[in-house]
Amino acid sequence: MELNFDTRLLQAFIAVSETGTVSKAADRLARTQPAVSMQLQRLEMDLDTQLLVRSHKGVSLTDAGETFLAYARKTIALGEDMRRQIVGKKLSGRVRLGMVEDLAVTRLPSAIADFKRRHPSVEIDLNSSHSADLARSLVDGRSDIVVADPARFSTTPTGFISRQLIWCASRMLEVDENAPIPIIIFDGSCSWQDRMFALLAEDGIEWTAGGRASTFSALISALRAGLGIGLLLQEGLPADCENLQTKYGLPPAPTAEFGVYVCQKSPELVDELATFLRAGF
Repeated sequence: MELNFDTRLLQAFIAVSETGTVSKAADRLARTQPAVSMQLQRLEMDLDTQLLVRSHKGVSLTDAGETFLAYARKTIALGEDMRRQIVGKKLSGRVRLGMVEDLAVTRLPSAIADFKRRHPSVEIDLNSSHSADLARSLVDGRSDIVVADPARFSTTPTGFISRQLIWCASRMLEVDENAPIPIIIFDGSCSWQDRMFALLAEDGIEWTAGGRASTFSALISALRAGLGIGLLLQEGLPADCENLQTKYGLPPAPTAEFGVYVCQKSPELVDELATFLRAGF
């Protein structure tokens, strides 16, 4: 079977898989919902297989969809790389990149390394902080690119990176099913936590503060110490902790969405790195 995929179809599929809904994907792509839905249907018809499971809560990937997503991302990234090679761009200069600490456990550092290997003359300075500080760093000129929580920004990002969160806890934690669930509380503004509280309230699940943490590393320590249950990115699950999934009657964990922001009047080098990160992540 010979398949020639329009890159716009691949971009639509990637956007839907990352945002979890057709409506959010349509907003990201600046297209209508019917147009995005038709593109998804065309992909499934061309492949003669189901890529997505649709429900009133949104969409999720089938096993075939997970496999296809990896190839779609590689295809888009390869196209960007081919374009750079053909036009003979030799990038050089310095980029100051800020990101929330949580992303250190994802593929983002590897994507940065990939970019550095392709453009050895580029110098990349990394800074990790909380989203509110990163937003300020973009305004006051301390950062050129920032990847952080969109809820802490007043501007629109150039793109998004989405990651699935999981409920997790130490394997040693014992929870009394007749008592409120102990939750690790993050001291500070956190949209994940806001959604977590909303989900628990919607399902009528009683909880209590099992412990508090002011940094990502403190949150990991609190989880490993068995102080309670928390939300983490899948990639950040410590070896001595477990994915609770729907254990203890917990609702499905939300998705974490990070915005990719660039400075005003961004130079070509900054735009190239931002595009690479969005495509290669």
